[in-house]
This record gives sequence, C-alpha cells and structure tokens, in this order.
Amino acid sequence: MVLDAAGPAFCSSTYSQDCAPDDDRFHNVLHAAEQPLWNGCTTSQLAVVAELVDIKADGHIFQQIYDRISQWGDHIMPRDHNLPLDYYNTKKLIKDLGLTMEKIDACKNGCMLYWKDDIDLDYCKFCGTARYKPTRVRNPNGKKTPYAVLRYLPITPRLQRLYGSKTTAEQMTWHATHQTEEGSMVHPSDAEAWRHFDRAHPDFAAEPRNVRLGLCTDGFAPHGQYGRTYSCWPVILTPYNLPPGMCMSSEYMFLTMVIPDPSNPKRLIDIYLEPLIEELQNLWHVGVQTRHNAKDETFTMCAVLMWTVNDLPAYGMASGWSTAGVMGCPVCMEDTRAFYLQNGRKACYFDCHPQFLPPDHPYRRNKKAFTKNRVERKVARPRLTGNRYATG
Repeated sequence: MVLDAAGPAFCSSTYSQDCAPDDDRFHNVLHAAEQPLWNGCTTSQLAVVAELVDIKADGHIFQQIYDRISQWGDHIMPRDHNLPLDYYNTKKLIKDLGLTMEKIDACKNGCMLYWKDDIDLDYCKFCGTARYKPTRVRNPNGKKTPYAVLRYLPITPRLQRLYGSKTTAEQMTWHATHQTEEGSMVHPSDAEAWRHFDRAHPDFAAEPRNVRLGLCTDGFAPHGQYGRTYSCWPVILTPYNLPPGMCMSSEYMFLTMVIPDPSNPKRLIDIYLEPLIEELQNLWHVGVQTRHNAKDETFTMCAVLMWTVNDLPAYGMASGWSTAGVMGCPVCMEDTRAFYLQNGRKACYFDCHPQFLPPDHPYRRNKKAFTKNRVERKVARPRLTGNRYATG
C-alpha cells in the first residue's frame, strides 16, 4: 500500500519531510512498513494489515467478523505483537497513507452531482428524482442513504508522490532527455502531437517535470457473463512522462473514479467527470507546490491531459460525436460514404476505402473488384487539426 501511495521505487530513507502535506501521518505508515509484526517476525505490520483488509474486501467479510479474527490473532501471537485489534484501528493506520477518497452523491439517473453549489439539494434539479432512498422508520436525525454515490480519488497527491522517490523523480523527466531515432516512435513524446503541443505551449514545455496525462475509460461487467447485469466504468489516468516500460505498468495507472451507474452512462459521462475536469483545470492553470526529492527542491508542478484512449463506443461518449450510424466515423464526419441497407436498415460502409488511395492508384479505376461500373474520383477528407475541431 505504501507503493500505491508513493510509487514502486519509494524509499523511506530518502523521503523528505516537506514532500507532502500530511508528513507526520505518512511517516507513521512508513514506520509501520518497517516495523515487524513482533520481534523476530519477517513480516511487517503494514504488510499484514494490508493483506487482512484485502481479504475482507474480496470475501465481503463483515466488520464484526474481522474484529473477531483480529482478536483471535491477539491470543495466538506473541504478547509483543502490534496487530490492530479491530477494524477501526486498522482503518486509522491505512488512512494515514493519505490516499483520500471523496464521496459525492449523484442523481440516480445521472443528471447531476450533488456537490459545490448543489450539495444541499434533496431533489435533482433536472428530473426531480429524490436524492435519498426512503426509510421505513421516520427518523429525521438518522443517516440518509443516497441512491448513487460517486467515489472520487484525487489525482494530485499521487502525482506529487511520484517525485517523493529519487528513482521515480528522475524517470519523470525521461521524455525530455532520451534520444529519439529519426523515423521511429517508441514513446508518445516521439510523435508529432507531442511536439506540436510543445510549440503551442512553450512555457509548459520549458519545465520537463510538468506531467503529461492520458485518460482511459471503458465499461466491463464485474459479475461476469452469467452474473447480475451491471456495467462498471472505471476512469484511469496515466502519466506519460515515464519511459515505455514504466508508463504502461499497472503501478502507474491511477484509478480516479468508478462511475456508479448499473447501465451504460452514454452521453451523461461528462456529468461524472466534473470533479476530475475541475482538478485537471487547476493543475493546468495554477499547479501545485511539489517536492522534487532527487534535486532536494520545491517546484510548481502543472499537468495537462494530452489525449484519451478509448474504443470507438467509449470515444463517442467522451467526445460527444456519435460513433454509430452512417456518420459514425469521427474523422470523415458528415463526409462519410456509408449508407443504410434497404431491408435491414443497418449502416453499411461497403467500398468506402478506395477514396483513401492516392489519386493515381489503379484500384480507383477498377470497375470489377469494387463497386461495379464506378470509378472512384473522390478524395478523402483531410484530417482536421485540434484548432479546427475547436472552432467547428
């Protein structure tokens, strides 16, 4: 769990006291990671606690059962052990990692989030649906249960802790120091999109420690093919400053939220992304003071979302362009050569590809292998730039 908080290469001996806002609590966790469960034990206190919490989550174990297991362990272990005796103290230890999670109530129809100016509303201001589930016992002081809760994990503390390790901090500037071989691309920093961004935003590019992020989201069924119908949509951010062998490893794929919708969120996905978008805007416009442990200095770390990585249906939800029907191509848009089948009414892209060939290619004049008795004279629509997309 310390690795999740500070990165796989984190070393407590090199950790600086002003690296994070919750230093005292985090150092308590580092102490737990080094302290054996009892004198002579080869397993640390934190390792045992992390494993027990993982078993509790996987096995859906009630808190009372967890407490009984901990108390049973108290009887069979040496007296000088330091295993927490209940789930409450276990959570206190893990909470000191500083991996905060924000719970934001959401409309069960996905219309809005109850946060910021709308945090005190009891009904959705768009569809009028109640925020909380009805209770059988009328207790005005009782705890209310919302229909849907968005669990959001802020990305800023995790990006800061990438610079808490000397090894990881040095690798975060790899994109600016590695030698690029002409004509090959081994990393996104070798691509024209990266270079174009550097030319458009020279102030951001001048600080190689600024973070370049990629966002990925897709749905899957957590209960399997034969389980209860439920669509789970995680949203993951990845820092692309790191070299290829690191930025594609699971340790650096940061989960930011899981969309609480049992069905496909479709066009409402932007509602759930509001907290993440706000945090990314703050990292872009303002930045955050971060301790660079390799250089023993503090700098203002900014971040930018460079791109999204999705399959075509998720791309349509994230971008707002429908990727279904006869205009499903997000590049050709309204110039797509697709058509609906007369009987099945399904979109068909039959023989749309010759337009992408060079003007003098012999396939353009082939009237037999493709659409019969037709010569392809149309030239494909040029790929639009980012500025052209923004201006419509």
